[in-house]
Amino acid sequence: MLRALQIENYALIRSLDIQFDEGFTVITGETGAGKSILMGALSLILGSRAETDVLYDKSRKCIVEGTFDTTGLPLEPFFEQNDLDYNVLTTIRREINEHGKSRAFINDTPVTLATLKELTSTLIDIHSQHQNLLLQNSQFRLDILDQYAQNQQQRTNYRNALAQLKQVSQQYLQVKEQCAQAALQQEFNNYTVQELDNAQLQADEQEATEQSIQLLSHAEDIKSHLYSAAQQLSEQEDNTIIQQLKSVQSECHAVQQMGPEFQDIASRLDAVIVELKDLAYEIVRKENEIEVNPKELERLNERIDLIYSLQHKYQVDTIQDLLNLSDRLKKELGQYTDNQELLEQLEKQRQVLHDKAQLAAEKLSASRKGAISKFQKEVEERLHQLGMPDSSFEIVLTHRDEMQQSGTDDAQFMFSANRGIVPADLSKIASGGEMSRIMLALKSIISDTTLLPTVIFDEIDTGISGDTANKVAAVMGLLSEQHQVIAITHLPQIAARGDQHFLVYKNNVDGKAVTNLRSLNDEERIDAIAGILGGSEITESARATARELLNDKKTHSRK
Repeated sequence: MLRALQIENYALIRSLDIQFDEGFTVITGETGAGKSILMGALSLILGSRAETDVLYDKSRKCIVEGTFDTTGLPLEPFFEQNDLDYNVLTTIRREINEHGKSRAFINDTPVTLATLKELTSTLIDIHSQHQNLLLQNSQFRLDILDQYAQNQQQRTNYRNALAQLKQVSQQYLQVKEQCAQAALQQEFNNYTVQELDNAQLQADEQEATEQSIQLLSHAEDIKSHLYSAAQQLSEQEDNTIIQQLKSVQSECHAVQQMGPEFQDIASRLDAVIVELKDLAYEIVRKENEIEVNPKELERLNERIDLIYSLQHKYQVDTIQDLLNLSDRLKKELGQYTDNQELLEQLEKQRQVLHDKAQLAAEKLSASRKGAISKFQKEVEERLHQLGMPDSSFEIVLTHRDEMQQSGTDDAQFMFSANRGIVPADLSKIASGGEMSRIMLALKSIISDTTLLPTVIFDEIDTGISGDTANKVAAVMGLLSEQHQVIAITHLPQIAARGDQHFLVYKNNVDGKAVTNLRSLNDEERIDAIAGILGGSEITESARATARELLNDKKTHSRK
C-alpha cells in the first residue's frame, strides 16, 4: 500500500508530505484547487513522461517520492533480477531537473522507466473518468478479461512465441528479397562467368602476348638485321670486325712483353674478341630462332582482341580485374544457392513457430472463454450493488485469422440496463453514469483478482448522484476492506464514506497560487462535506446532512 507521498516543486505545489492510512481515503476540494495536480505528481513515480513545465520554481529540480509497504507481496524475485536492494518499505523516487532531464530511483538505486513501471504496475492502479473511453477499445477489454482469468503466463507464452515468429518472418522476408534481387542477376552472372571461364585467362598472359605479337609482326625485319649483324661479326668472312680485331690483337701481343701496361691492353683486347665471338654466336642463334609465322600471329591477334574486348565490355583494365570479377560473381552465385537453402530452412522454421504461436493463442483464447461465464455473473452482481438491478452484461469473443499482440480474439462488451432489453454494444448505448459504474464494477473485481494493494479512483463519479452515489460509495467501501482505496471525488456520499479525508485547497503565497493539502478531523469533515452539498455558503441544513452521511458511514463500519 501507499504509505507516504512527498512532492517538491511540482506545478502549483511547493512542498507536500502526505501520510496515507489503510482502508478508504477520500480527497476533496473545489474545482481548480489542484486535485488533478496530485494525480499528475503521483503518475510521475508510476513512469509517466516528465516535462520541464511542471516545475514550480524553474531554478530547482522537482522531486516526487512515494513510500510503499510491500508486506505480503512476492516481489523479492523482481528486486533480485534487477539487482536492487529489497526492503518491505520500498521508496520510489522521480527527479526532474531544470533542463527537463528525468531520473528514476528504487530504494535509491537508479533504474529505467521500464523497470519503474514494471514494479509500480504490481503496487497501484489509477482509474480516472477518462479511462471509461477505454471500454471502446478491444485491447483494453481483452486486458480486463485476461486479468480476471489470471492469464499472465498464457499471455507471456503467446507473446514470446509471436515475437519469435515475427523475428524469423522478418528474416525470411529479407532473405526472400535478396533471392529475388539475385535471381534478376543470376542469368547475367552465369553468362559472364561462363564467358570468362571459356576465355581461360591467365593473370600474366596479356604482356607476353603483346610482346609475341610485336615480335612476329616484325619477324622478317628482325631476321634481316640479325643476319647482317652476324655476317659482320663472322670469322669466316674477310675484313669483318673480328678479323680486323685479330690484326689489332697481333700487334698488341707483339709489345706486351715491354711492360705491364702493354700486357693489360693485350688481355683486354683478348677478352673483347672472346665476347664478340660469343655475341656473334648468340646473334646467329637468335636469328635462327626467329620464325616468320603468319598463322601464329593471327592466333595471337585474335587472343589479344578477345582480352581487349572483355576488358572493354566489363570496364576493367587488366586480366586480373577480369579474374577478380569472375571470382566475385561465382561467390554471388554461391550465395544465391546458399540463400535459397536458407530460405527453405526459414520457411520450415516459420511454419513451426506459426503453429507454436497459433497453439499458444488457442490456449489463451480457451482460458478466456472458460472465464467469461463467471466473470459476467460477477460483473452483473456488482452492477446490481451499484444501483442497476435489472442490468445484464455479456462478453462476446470473436475469432480473427491474423495474430495480434493480444492473440486471435476480439472482445465486445454487451450491456443492457433494463430487463427484457437485449444487450448491445456497451460503448454505443451506456450513458456516462452507467459507464462510470460499469468501470467501477470491472475495476473492483479485477482488483480483487489481481490483489493490487492500492486502487485510486480519480473523479470517476461523473454522471452519478442520489441513491446511486450511495451505492457507488458502498462498493468503494467494500473494496477498501481488501485494498487501500484512494478516491478523489466531488460526491458527498463518497466523501463521507472515507476513513481518512484530505482537503485540497489553493491560496496565494508571495503573489503566486500554491496548492496545499491537509488532513481533516471529524468537525472539519462536516464542513467540507457540507460545502460539497451546499456550495460556497455552508448552511446548518447542509451540516446536518453531512453529519447524517458521516453517521451512516459509522453505522456501516460497525456492521
